[in-house]
Amino acid sequence: MTIVDFLSTRLDEDERAAHAASPGTGGPGRARADVAAKRRIVNEYVRAHREQMGAVARASGSRGGTPGTPEAWGALHAWRKAVEHLAAAYAGHPDYDRSWAV
Repeated sequence: MTIVDFLSTRLDEDERAAHAASPGTGGPGRARADVAAKRRIVNEYVRAHREQMGAVARASGSRGGTPGTPEAWGALHAWRKAVEHLAAAYAGHPDYDRSWAV
């Protein structure tokens, strides 16, 4: 299971539980907004990863190509760290992979 699969499943569970959120925590609307924000972070990581892996593939097919820019690699690293921090909230879950720990 990848960190993206793990988080997607946990966020699906959180979304289903959002209807029971108490008014003291902002209610169901606040809980759903929280899940949506976390999904956007996961989706940005997936986009950055695809973009960089595409750059690596293109560079491997050409001589002397550079697989992405340092800025793009930095962005991918930052998104990965953000996703790892999101996953850390579920560290007690049996499917949590300790290699994701930040």
